Amino acid sequence: MVTQTPWIERKFDFNFPVGLFPVIVERLRGTIPQLEAMLKNVPIEKLNKKQEGKWSIKEVVGHLYDLEELWKGRIDDFLAQMPTLRAADMSNTKTEKAGHQTKEIDELLRQFIDARNKLVSRVADFDERKASLSALHPRLQKPMRLVDSLFFAAEHDDHELTKIRRLLND
Repeated sequence: MVTQTPWIERKFDFNFPVGLFPVIVERLRGTIPQLEAMLKNVPIEKLNKKQEGKWSIKEVVGHLYDLEELWKGRIDDFLAQMPTLRAADMSNTKTEKAGHQTKEIDELLRQFIDARNKLVSRVADFDERKASLSALHPRLQKPMRLVDSLFFAAEHDDHELTKIRRLLND
């Protein structure tokens, strides 16, 4: 089996056309049904199981929800024409302190679904000018368009969905 590349080691080239914006928004929408399908009828023991000191499935779902605030904030940064996007907390303090492990999976899903639907509704009708707004990504140290930021978020979703799938299969 191929070992998944850690998120922090990922490199990105944002060289695709702005015309992919609707496709990327659709990917962001798609995380919701993927999560719902993956987590349907999963026993609580499996949802709570931690392996090798890593997050449980519930904590990964909670982490997806926690990052919605960052994605929303970065959209605000683009629209305010900030030169640099707000930085992510790479230590994941919010997720570590949130107590997601003590919550019901339905509550975690509801929180994520509500936040993601708000994000998608906000950007769905953006025009090419807004999708092309640019700012410096603080960790990558490269310019990123708003469309690239949404692609980045969709890639992060897939990264975390892959972790969940691995935990489900173990």
